[in-house]
Amino acid sequence: MRSAIGDHFKSQRARRWAVVVGLASVGVDMVFVVCGIGYDARLALAMMVFALIVCLADGDLCTIGLCSNPRQGWKPWIRLSVILGLSVAVCIVLGLGIWKLTGHEIPIYTTPPTQVFGRVLLACFIAPVMEESVYRLILCVSLMSVLGCWKTIGVSGLLFGSLHFLYGNPSPENLVGGFILAWAYLKSETILLPVILHSLGNSFVIAAQVMGWYVLNSG
Repeated sequence: MRSAIGDHFKSQRARRWAVVVGLASVGVDMVFVVCGIGYDARLALAMMVFALIVCLADGDLCTIGLCSNPRQGWKPWIRLSVILGLSVAVCIVLGLGIWKLTGHEIPIYTTPPTQVFGRVLLACFIAPVMEESVYRLILCVSLMSVLGCWKTIGVSGLLFGSLHFLYGNPSPENLVGGFILAWAYLKSETILLPVILHSLGNSFVIAAQVMGWYVLNSG
């Protein structure tokens, strides 16, 4: 797979600095999560590192994915997003079914209707923008000139899965989602696509949790 992301790093020195910046930003972000530091500090970190990446890119915004449209246009990505969403949903249902058949209880997470606004604001807007900025825009841009597409996707996906493990949410769909979002970013060459996909995925989770709340409280 060919991607223009990260093409602006021409010198070996710039590539080394980019890798250091990318990995360090992820490391600091994870330390913030472990220490219980909130989204304000994490967003501030992402903004500072993003500004540094822009400087390293010499203002070439397209090579860091700051474009309004995917390279292939929006139409094929809309179709593919529907297919990916259905595929992930089927895998989750099958996984839960196997879990239940092996004698395990399926945990039901709920969100009361009174908390929907706050959850949507955090999970569908703040978290996707912040996490995609760090684990895609900053990390993938930094690694691309050194590792290439597929290894960069692997590192980004693994670190994204590790982040959710630190959140206390080690479900496998987060790991798979990390790989998909990194691939979508490098393939489309715009950060808008993984942000939108991330937000949509979280919105479906919240919708399911609200439905679960109504089911448990219907009696």
